[in-house]
Amino acid sequence: MKLRNTFGTVLAAAAGVIGMAAAPAMAAAPATTHSAATVVKKTPALSLSFNSTWLGYGQWIEGTVHLGPTATNRTVTVHAENWQNHATFVAATGTVNSAGNFSFKYWASQSRTWWASFGGDAKDNAVNTQGAAVRVASVTQEGLVNAYSHISWGGHTVELYHGSSGAQMGVKVTPNKPGEDIYVTAYGYYQGQWQLMDNAQAEPLDSSSAAGMYFNTAHRWPEGMVVRLVTSYKGDTANVGSTAAPVYFELTK
Repeated sequence: MKLRNTFGTVLAAAAGVIGMAAAPAMAAAPATTHSAATVVKKTPALSLSFNSTWLGYGQWIEGTVHLGPTATNRTVTVHAENWQNHATFVAATGTVNSAGNFSFKYWASQSRTWWASFGGDAKDNAVNTQGAAVRVASVTQEGLVNAYSHISWGGHTVELYHGSSGAQMGVKVTPNKPGEDIYVTAYGYYQGQWQLMDNAQAEPLDSSSAAGMYFNTAHRWPEGMVVRLVTSYKGDTANVGSTAAPVYFELTK
């Protein structure tokens, strides 16, 4: 009996020890993280076009900006840079129509580089078009004045002047180009064809961008010959050169 009690005691003690053993620790659950979604912006289509890229002074430049689909912003801006002094400015700004177009007009006074811009929005990148050159030509006008009469000859009006007083011609270049030169070329109708008489003589424009000149027998201009005068301005950075419509005169006794 004593042995049984002792064995039972040992078993009981062992059972107690086993029953009191600490439960193993539970592994911690991994932390949950949430990353913000990255917005990938797209670049919308943007273009700029003109009705003409070569105009005369005082005409109207007509342009159209086209903007492709965007999220919210539908406003475009038109910029220009002067060739003469490189000054830049905003020429027009506005909202495109349902077709994505914005049209504008601008008075043509000098040559410029033009481009359009879109400022972007939450889903669209800002974008500019490439620069587009629009050249603006000067206007050269010439006219004969104070003729005593005129005749119709070869489909042209020929102004008549007495050789001693000579023909009088006035020239005007627009926009104003004071101090710059015009070039006058004279042709005489001789032996059934036009022949060069005086090759591109330079004459300076005055402060009002005008010039006047005389053609008389004292300066070796012949009587009895129809003369054609053609005046050109060669242009500068701001304006392309231009040539006036020819005028015709004849010196008489």
